[in-house]
Amino acid sequence: MRISKPTPLSYRSALLLPLLISASVNASAPFDACPTEAFIIQKQSNIPKSYGVNLATGSYIILSDDMGTGNGYNGVGFNYHDNYLYGWDYASGSLGRTGNDYQITALTVSKDSASATAGNFFVGDIAIDENVWYGYRKGKGLFKIPLDNPSSYSMTLVPGSIDYATYNITDFAFHPTDGYMYSISNGASGNLLRIDPATGEAVNLGTVITSTSGNFTFGAQFFDPDGNLYVSNNSNGYIYKLNVNAASPTPVLFAYGPASSSNDGARCALAEVILGDDVDFGDAPDSYGTLLDSNGARHTISENLYLGASVDNESNGYPSPLSDDSSDNSDDEDGVSMPTGFELGESAILLVTAKGSDGYLNAWFDWDHDGSFSAEEQVITGESLADGQNTLSIDVPSWAKTGSTWARFRLSTQQVINPTGGVGDGEVEDYAVTLTETGVTINYYPSSSTYTTLAYEDLYPDQGDFDMNDVVIQLRLIEYVKNNQVRRIGFEAQLAAMGAAYHNGFAIHLPGVERSKIKESVISWSIDGVAQTSSPLETGQSNAVFVFTQDLKQYVTLEQGCQYLRTETGCETAYRTTWSFEIPFESPVDENLVPAFPYDPFIFATPNTDHGLAAKNVVGENPGRQLEIHLKNQAPTDKFSANYFGARDDSSDPSAGQYFQDENGMAWAIEIPVTWKHPKEKVRLDDAYSDFVDFAADSSGNTKPTWYENATESLTFND
Repeated sequence: MRISKPTPLSYRSALLLPLLISASVNASAPFDACPTEAFIIQKQSNIPKSYGVNLATGSYIILSDDMGTGNGYNGVGFNYHDNYLYGWDYASGSLGRTGNDYQITALTVSKDSASATAGNFFVGDIAIDENVWYGYRKGKGLFKIPLDNPSSYSMTLVPGSIDYATYNITDFAFHPTDGYMYSISNGASGNLLRIDPATGEAVNLGTVITSTSGNFTFGAQFFDPDGNLYVSNNSNGYIYKLNVNAASPTPVLFAYGPASSSNDGARCALAEVILGDDVDFGDAPDSYGTLLDSNGARHTISENLYLGASVDNESNGYPSPLSDDSSDNSDDEDGVSMPTGFELGESAILLVTAKGSDGYLNAWFDWDHDGSFSAEEQVITGESLADGQNTLSIDVPSWAKTGSTWARFRLSTQQVINPTGGVGDGEVEDYAVTLTETGVTINYYPSSSTYTTLAYEDLYPDQGDFDMNDVVIQLRLIEYVKNNQVRRIGFEAQLAAMGAAYHNGFAIHLPGVERSKIKESVISWSIDGVAQTSSPLETGQSNAVFVFTQDLKQYVTLEQGCQYLRTETGCETAYRTTWSFEIPFESPVDENLVPAFPYDPFIFATPNTDHGLAAKNVVGENPGRQLEIHLKNQAPTDKFSANYFGARDDSSDPSAGQYFQDENGMAWAIEIPVTWKHPKEKVRLDDAYSDFVDFAADSSGNTKPTWYENATESLTFND
C-alpha cells in the first residue's frame, strides 16, 4: 500500500547528481543462505518493523521491532547474488541494505536527472538473472540500480519506461526463471501484469481476483521456484497464491499473515516454501481441501490453543480413509462431541472443548454431499470460545441430504477464516457425520409406480390436426411433507412420443411459488442417469419454472424409416429418454401454497427455430419462449406473449380465468392420469377417443371422466 512520504528534497539539476547519504556501509553480515521464509516490512509509528512469515501457514515472528531508521522501508527485494535485502529507505531518500541483523544501512547512490525527480519508491525487487534492483513509480517510469559494485551505485531510468508507467501497483516480484516481473494490480478487480524489465511495458494477463467489499492493495508480493506468486493484502494480511504459468491463473486464499496499512515484502524466489514442524492438518477426503497441494486446512500448533485434550503434528494431510490418528496411535480428533445427532430441519447440539480462551471457532457441514464446503454451509462463524467445554446449537437445513457426509471445525485466533488454507495457530478437526430424516410423508402423483400422461398439440394458436401426439410426456410428481409443510419436490419424467415437425421445449411451472423459494444451489437432476451441472431453474421468472430441455428433438432417436418418435406403425421402440429432479425449498413451504398436482407442465417453442407462420405472425418473429402451451385454464408464465390470447383458434379470456382453449372448450394440452395410448400420426384425438368430445364440452369434468379408457384400438399407437 502506498504510504505517506516526506516532502522530496530539493535537487539541483544535473545529469548525474551524487547524493551522499552515508560515508560507508556498515558491516552487517548477509543471511547464511537463501531463506525459506518471506520477509514482511511494515511501518508502524514511523518505525520500520520486520516479520518472518511462513507462507505455508501464515504463522509469523517479529524479526526486528526497529530496523534502525524512520519513515519507512519499501520496494524491498532479496538479492540472491549476495544474500542481502535491498529496499528504498525513506529516511535517506535512497537505497538501503539489510543483513541478518535486520538493520537498514543507507547507501550512497548517484542519480541521473530522471531519477533525481522520481521521489520515493514503494514498488521494487531484485532480478534473479542480474544483480540489479528495480523500482517503479506510476507516472515516473521504471528505474534500476546495479548492485555489482558496492563502491559506486548509480540509478538510471529504464529508457522509454515512462511511456508505460500507467499501471497501479504497490509491489512486484521477479519470476524465478523467465526474467519478467509480475504483479497483481490494486483495486476491486486485480489484474495479473507481466512486466518487462528492459522496457517497463506491462502486459495485462487478465483479471484474476475480484472483491465484493473494498479494494485490494497487494503491498507484498513474492515467488517460489515453481512459479507460484504469493500476494499479501494490506488491509487484512490475507495471502493469496496463484501460478502465473497456468493457462488460467486462479488465486486461492492460501494463508493468513500480518495486516498493516503499510506492507512490503521480499523473498528468495529460489527457495521452496517449507511447511515447517508442528503443523496440524485435517483428515476429511481431499475434495474438501486436506492435502497441502490442495491448499488443505492447516494450523501451526500452539501450546495454548487447540481443541480437546491434545493436538498432534503431521507432515501433510491424511485424507479419509487414511487417518493421522491411526498412523501415530494418537487420537487428537477429540474436541467436538455431538450428542443429539443431525436431523433435517431440526436443531442439533455440539459440545466443543477448547484449550485457551482467546480462540474463535468456525465450522462447516457438507449438507449437500458435493464433497466441498461452500460459504452457505458454514454453521459457526467466528464464535468466541471459553476455556473448557462450550455448548453450541446449530440448525440442520431442511434442504440437506440424508446420509453420510463430513464436518470441519477450526479453532484459531483468526476470527474469520475459510475451510481451507493455512492459519498461524490453533487446530483443525474433521468428523464424519450422518444426516437423518424422520416423520416425513412422501406423496406421489399419480402413484409411486405409475405415471400421468401429458399430451400436446403444438400448432397453437391453430387447432391443427389435433392428433395430440406432437409431444407426449409421462410424468410422476413427488412431495416430501412434514408438519404440513413441503420440504422438497421431485419430478420423474420420460419422453413417450414426439410426432412434431417443430422443435419444442418442456418445462414445469409452480404457480404461486416464488422463484426465490427454491434452494437453487442444491437442485440435483439427471438426464438418462447422467447428472447435470447447469441449473434448470429459469431466470427472468417471478414464479419457479424448471426447464427440462430447450429442445426435445435432441433426445429423439428414430428407428430406420421412421419420421417421428413412436407415432407411426412399425416405429415401436422401448427406449425412453428420462429426467429425474430433486428440488429443495430454501425453507419449508406450507402445503396450501404449493399448487395442486400436476402443477403446471407445459411445452414452448424452441428459441431461434421456426414454429409455423401462424405462430410467427402473432409476434412478428420466430416466437421462442413467447409461445407456450399449457393445460386448459392454466395461466402462462412471465415469458409468454399475451398477443396469442384470442389469436386464430384461441378463445382465452384471462379476466375469466380461461386459458388455452378454443370456442368449443377443446384444449391444446391434456392430462390423462394413466400410462396412455396416444393417437397415431394424423389421427384426431376425438376420432381415436369418441367420448372425449362430451368430456371436453363439460367444464365441470363430470361427463365421461374416464374417456381415455374407451379407445378405437386401430387408431391408437400400440407397442
